[in-house]
This record gives sequence, structure tokens and C-alpha cells, in this order.
Amino acid sequence: MSAPPIPSSYRWPDSPDAVELRAFTHGLQPERVPTMMEHFTEDWRRFGVDAWNEVPNHWRPESDDTVGWWTLPTYLGDHFIAPLLGAPHDTCILQPSVHWTIQCFLSSPEVAARGTDVVVPETAFPSVLHSVKQWNSLQDLAPQVVASTDAQRVDRTAVLDAIGPDTALVALSHVGFTTGARLPASFLREVADRVHAHDGLFVLDGYHAAATGPVDVTELECDLYVGGLLKEASGSSGNTFLYLREGLELTPRLTGWFGDAAPFAFRSDPEPHPDVRRRFLGGTTAVAPMYHAVEGIRLLLDLGLDAVRAHSLRLTDRAIEHADALDLPLRSPRSQDERSAMVLLEVSDAERLVAYLKDHNVYTDSRRNELIRMAPFVWNTRAEVDRAFEQIDTALSTDAHHSVQLDAAGPVT
Repeated sequence: MSAPPIPSSYRWPDSPDAVELRAFTHGLQPERVPTMMEHFTEDWRRFGVDAWNEVPNHWRPESDDTVGWWTLPTYLGDHFIAPLLGAPHDTCILQPSVHWTIQCFLSSPEVAARGTDVVVPETAFPSVLHSVKQWNSLQDLAPQVVASTDAQRVDRTAVLDAIGPDTALVALSHVGFTTGARLPASFLREVADRVHAHDGLFVLDGYHAAATGPVDVTELECDLYVGGLLKEASGSSGNTFLYLREGLELTPRLTGWFGDAAPFAFRSDPEPHPDVRRRFLGGTTAVAPMYHAVEGIRLLLDLGLDAVRAHSLRLTDRAIEHADALDLPLRSPRSQDERSAMVLLEVSDAERLVAYLKDHNVYTDSRRNELIRMAPFVWNTRAEVDRAFEQIDTALSTDAHHSVQLDAAGPVT
């Protein structure tokens, strides 16, 4: 078992001496990705249509398991996503996006049958918040949007107070994307107990939480846990996941033919697949992304998620020390118990500061031109955190960043 940091396990940008601190946006590329993509092109060439039934097991070559493109979503769910989430076998599946998963879930009549209210904080990511609002006119589901605290955190008391007999669903973000605040397990269990007492469902959005340290979905008592591999798990886009609590019955109306019980019978009437996970599949599954999907998870599981979390805390401790020395206000939590992998600093003209840092090969991002975000991760060292703050200090003490021209090439930071 290795120990972090492990920069040599990833492939780096061309920038010399790059300090990549954007694990929360898009993780670095694991070293094995080119090899896995070559396996995809060769499997496609060698086996053609038959690859849907069986290909060499590139994901667990030491096993005797048979795997094909058809079974990859659940196979990778069982052997990589489940260990990442502390989940039982047969409960996890790969998905194309969290947005798709939430839309599919809300199309299940079992959701509206449990109540009319959907409790969601205003700080929820648009994949969840917007979906809930859009389904309001299609299902008998009314969003109950809970205002945040003055510190822009989830108002825990207000969330609990909003749960009642009419609650069909509570949807929360395990980590807030604009605060970096991690909701404690004790609060999440309290939410689960209260919503389940009213026969409602509890959904957790695990982006920014899963892959940054240990998660135990059974301990959190959620019914669904969604998230993606794009960020800290370095799985790139098109690779997200779904955990479904054992025994939960859902029949999404957005199910595609890959989620049918007998897709190749081509019957005139649909029949839900007996495996509830597969009911969250749509049309023909995109295969190529699944080849490289779990290479980042492999690295993190080899390190051990406790070691990943400990390394992250050491580096974010160091970042907070620097922020305090520069009198930069923290938007993210100071306490380790509530801290995620992200550190958010309140800085005026944040976009220009991020551009200045990028010109000096230090990669961060900004939100609403008032926050700078960074997440030193398993590929980063303490010296890189120091270097990043040396550049921040130089920019702020000289106002050098104010003269930087903003890149208008695109919206993504």
C-alpha cells in the first residue's frame, strides 16, 4: 500500500511545475488511463458486437469474473463504487450524470406516493435543486426550499423542522459546493430518522464527499446516494454513480430499454428489470467512459480512504495557516469535523486573482467573483501549498492581479 502524496500516479498538464489544486472540478488523469482506452479500441476492433457479452477483464485481471459491456455498469458498481461508499454488494451502478439519475428518480411514481413536499436547501447544486423545481409541474411534488444561514450554510434546524407528514423526499448535499462544509453524520442520521418516520425518502448528493475520505452509506441511513467520479476520483465526465438502499422499490418512468427485464424480446409493453439498479439505465450505454472510470478509485482504495482524508486535512490545515497569516476570511469550515477537501477564501476580484495564479502555473478557481477555491489532494505536497500562497501574497500585496486580462475563451474555471 502506498502513502500520499502520489504525484507520479497521475499524468500532469504541460505547464512546467504546475500546482494543480482543482480536484473539486476535474481530477488529474491517472497513469493507466491511456492503457485502458487502448483496451477499449482493441476490444471494439477484436470483438465488435460480441464485446457486449464478453471482453477481457481489464478492471480486475486477477479475478476469474466474466465481464462484458452489458454488465459493466453493475460490475464496476459492485467492485469499485461499493467499496468507495462502504455499500453492500448489488446496491451500486454507474450512471451518465447525476442530473440523469435525479430526473429518473423523480419520475418514479413511488416518490409522489409518499407525500407532496420535497425538502431541499437553497444551497443544493442545480442538478438537484433545478430538477426538483422542474418536476413540480409534472408530478404532485412541491419544493420546500429551506433558506441558508447567515454564513450561507445549511440551516440544520430549519431542515429538520420542514420535515413532516407531507414530506415525500429530503435531498441534501453531503458537502456544500459554495462553502466546502461537510454535513456531520449525526445530523444526517437525524434527518434520515425523521423523514423515514413519515415514510419519506432521503437522498444525499455525494459530490465533493465521496473519494475524499471514508463514507459509509449504511451508517448514514440514506435511501439514495448519488455522486460522480469526475472530481477527486479522477474518472472524467460521463461517469457518475448511484447507490440504492437494499429493498427499495422504484419504477422510474424514464427507464430506457437497457432497464427493461427482457430488452431483446422487443415486446410492445415495458417490464421493469428485476434488478432495481438497472431501471436507472436509459438507452444504449456509453461504453468508452467506463473503461477509464475507476482508475482513480483504484489509486485511492490502494492508499486507503483514511490515509486520503488524513493527507487532505494536513494540507488544508496548512492552507488555513497561510490564510490566517494573510488575514483572508474563510468561507469554508475551520473545524476538521466539518471540513471537506476544499478551502474557500473570501477575496474581492477573485476572478482576476485566479487568472494571475494561472499565469504563474498555480491552478485554482473562483465563484461569483468573491471566492477562491482550492483543494490540495493526493497529488499535492505541502511545498505546493506554500508556493500557492506565496503567489497569493505577492498578488494581494502588490495588486498585480488587478491588471490581469481575463480569459474569454469559455465559461469553465
